[in-house]
Amino acid sequence: SIDYRLALPDLSLSIAEGVVKPWQTKTGAECQRDMIRAARRYGIPTDVPFHKLPRKNQDWVIHGEPDYGKPGRSWPNAWYGVAGYFRWLESKAYKMHVRVLLSRYRAYTECPACRGHRFKPESLRFRIDYTGSGDWLRLSEFYQLPIRDAAGVVNELAGRLNLSQGDALSPVLSEVQNRLNAMVEIGLGYLSLDRPTRTLSGGETQRVNLTACLGSKLVNMLYVLDEPSVGLHPRDTERLVLLLAKLRDLGNTLVVVEHETGVIRRADHVVDLGPGRGEHGGEIVFNGPGSALVKAKGSLTAEYLHGRKKMDAPPQRKVTKKTARLRLAKFTRNNLHEFEVAIPLGRFVCVTGVSGSGKTTLIRDGLLPALNEKMGGVAGADSNDEAGDIGGDSHMSSLTGWRALEAVMLVDQSSLGRTPRSNPAVYIGAFDDIRKLYADSPEAKARNLPTGAFSFNSAQGQCGYCRGTGFEKIEMQFLSDVFIKCPECNGRRYREHVLEARLTGRAWSIADLLEATADEVIEFLDDFPESRSAAKALAKLQLLSDVV
Repeated sequence: SIDYRLALPDLSLSIAEGVVKPWQTKTGAECQRDMIRAARRYGIPTDVPFHKLPRKNQDWVIHGEPDYGKPGRSWPNAWYGVAGYFRWLESKAYKMHVRVLLSRYRAYTECPACRGHRFKPESLRFRIDYTGSGDWLRLSEFYQLPIRDAAGVVNELAGRLNLSQGDALSPVLSEVQNRLNAMVEIGLGYLSLDRPTRTLSGGETQRVNLTACLGSKLVNMLYVLDEPSVGLHPRDTERLVLLLAKLRDLGNTLVVVEHETGVIRRADHVVDLGPGRGEHGGEIVFNGPGSALVKAKGSLTAEYLHGRKKMDAPPQRKVTKKTARLRLAKFTRNNLHEFEVAIPLGRFVCVTGVSGSGKTTLIRDGLLPALNEKMGGVAGADSNDEAGDIGGDSHMSSLTGWRALEAVMLVDQSSLGRTPRSNPAVYIGAFDDIRKLYADSPEAKARNLPTGAFSFNSAQGQCGYCRGTGFEKIEMQFLSDVFIKCPECNGRRYREHVLEARLTGRAWSIADLLEATADEVIEFLDDFPESRSAAKALAKLQLLSDVV
């Protein structure tokens, strides 16, 4: 279904300023004009921030008029609303570019038939008494348990059944025990077994895969891990290192890309690249036993690892009794019961704790939904109340202090886009300008290549074999899927005649430019100040890998 929080992400904007995101493009401009025209006709102000409009006016913008579509009640006689626009798009979903557009604004909702349990009613008729004392569990209830509790259930069941080695159920139960206990050891005990994989962080996904590797008992394998310690508390990092050691001791090789000092110190062998970043890197600074890294010359890693260099922390701003605060009270969810917290505003606030302590529950399930409902007006709360009940019956809570905020923005580690074609250039809004650059090149004009030919979402320019993804997915039976370069375009995404269009100066094709760093791309964006500014921001953040 359509998530209107994605369609209207910044509710501090007015109707005229472009509160409806999909209508701020050339293809959506007509709908933007329709909305302004209809709003003026009905006396709805177009210059007032959307979240300050009365609830009925917000509903009118989003859902349109109730009788729209009835005889004599179509546009321009009646307003279709943002919902009507998406209904029209869904009728055109046989077109690929429309499906891509819709995917940007869709969200997952609970299945009304199974209520999120995923099973048929027949499957839920069966239960197991794992303690022998009447503690019955359905399969769906078992999946909903935190993994640490699920491991406890299986361990208790195994102890009660006391199966012999010849019993057919014995190896099955033993395998389940091993895998669940391994996930608890690696710090994933707070997850539930039915947690959708799309909601896992990159670090969580890697650790789940690690336990699968450990359980498979494969030997003589080479495992490549990309920063598996991301987001881990130091206590959980130690657990991760122990699991990596177990994989090694089975007779496997592990190659780990890592910045965490606790992991680097425990490595048998270290390869340190540098000495700088981007075009100033690419050299092996040190290659040898981890114990010898301390003596490496020219290694920034060694300098910081052994305390010879330190990063100066920014000055802290004091929090006083007069400091404004955001207060969440009476919040109950998972392991948080009647929880209350005050967050000082205008400060750098860190929420920390071991894995499973409730950090994500507090912020993602408590504070953010409360702020969305109070400030957004989309999620169904009355924005005129300073404090009141918010959320569902399972976690009634109250929020105060939110009026001091102008807007709320979530910045997390989720994928930038909802399709394999998305990249940072698209996300920061620079890709349109990049395509214009190439469409204006002499080669493009000679071949009559329009701007659309330089989009890997368009059939005009995308590789016909991989459809612009640049890779081919190979499904593996025991391990994660493997992605290999497209054999037709060699990972470059475009048709050959499109790649013949070059920019003057460096003679780059569009694939070359998309493989360049942010620093290198800036020089081509002098005529596009907004894109140039965004690329500079990437460079300042040291995001100097591929623009794509």
